[in-house]
Formats: sequence, C-alpha cells, structure tokens
Amino acid sequence: MKYKIILASASERRSRILKECGISHRVVISNAPEKMDRKKGARFSVLYNARAKAEKVAKRHKQGFIIGADTVVLSGRLLVGKPKTRKQAIALLRAFSGKTIFVYTGLYVIDARTGRSASGVDRSRLRVKPLSLKKVHRFLSKAGPHDKAGGFSIEGPGAFMFDNIEGSFYNILGLPVMKLDGLFERLGVDLLGCSRSSNER
Repeated sequence: MKYKIILASASERRSRILKECGISHRVVISNAPEKMDRKKGARFSVLYNARAKAEKVAKRHKQGFIIGADTVVLSGRLLVGKPKTRKQAIALLRAFSGKTIFVYTGLYVIDARTGRSASGVDRSRLRVKPLSLKKVHRFLSKAGPHDKAGGFSIEGPGAFMFDNIEGSFYNILGLPVMKLDGLFERLGVDLLGCSRSSNER
C-alpha cells in the first residue's frame, strides 16, 4: 500500500534524509512557534515543538502521515536551538569547545485520517574538540549557513570538530531514522515499505 508522507518541517536536511532513504514525501512548513522551556528541559521542549508542528499541518489534511520534528542542543544547563546570527553561532561554538554536548530530537507522527499519533525523543552524545576563535571562524566560513540547532553541522567541515559520538548519527542531523521507523510501526505502517527501490528512482 502506498502512503502519503508529509514532512512538517522547513529543514532541507530532514527532507534530504528522507529522499536518501527513498521515502517519497511532501514538505509543508507549519510556521508553528517554537517553545524553549529550560525549566522542563530538552525532552519536553523538542517533543512540544514537534507535536505543535505536526498538529498544525495535520489540521489542513484529511489523509496522510504527518511528521513533526525538532532538535536542540544541551551543554550543561545551556539549552539552545538555532542561532539567529553569526555572532550567536560563534558564541555557541566557543561555549561548546572542549565539552561533551547532547543533541535531542523530538518526533511526532500523526495519521491524519484516524487521528492516531506516536511520538518519541532520541538523544546522541558527542565530544567537541577544543576550538580556538580562529578555528571557529574558519569553520563558519567553510560550513555555510548555520540555521541548525547549536549552530553547527556534523557533516563536511564539522567532521574536524567532533569526535567520540555515541548514539544515532542521523539524530545529530535532525531526523533519527530508526526512531522514526519505530513510530510508524506503532501506527501499523512499514516506513521502509514506503520507500522506492533503486530501480524506481
């Protein structure tokens, strides 16, 4: 059976991950306001935002599976999402220098036809190498826009900055595929069965 998959996210990287997995999908940006509750913590914040995005998009559709996702970075008591400026990105990377940080991604999937939903949170741990200000500037100049949680990407130039990764690599990219597959299973759908074969691409 062919299922309609809708990604309620403006993240090109999340859409690219689904495409690389052969998952046909449509992107519908929710524009839902994001909430960062430092008292309730990372898990609450990412799940709250993922749900808000999915539910807002689900209201506009009678069928399909809506995927909401949100990612934050936790370093000590510092809980951060996407930096708004290059200056903020520099400050964050300097704050992460030499430390172990945690990346949390919340997922919320809604079956628009039945209203059933499944949700979960994934966490990955990674160590940031000590970074001089010069190295931070060099990274930012090579890595492009930093509209990602924590102001960094682990791909490309980011490979020079992070080591000792524990947990899902795709979680750090913003879409933990194994966790997502588990949520679809709870809704009675084989996500891999939604993918195209290599001959169909």
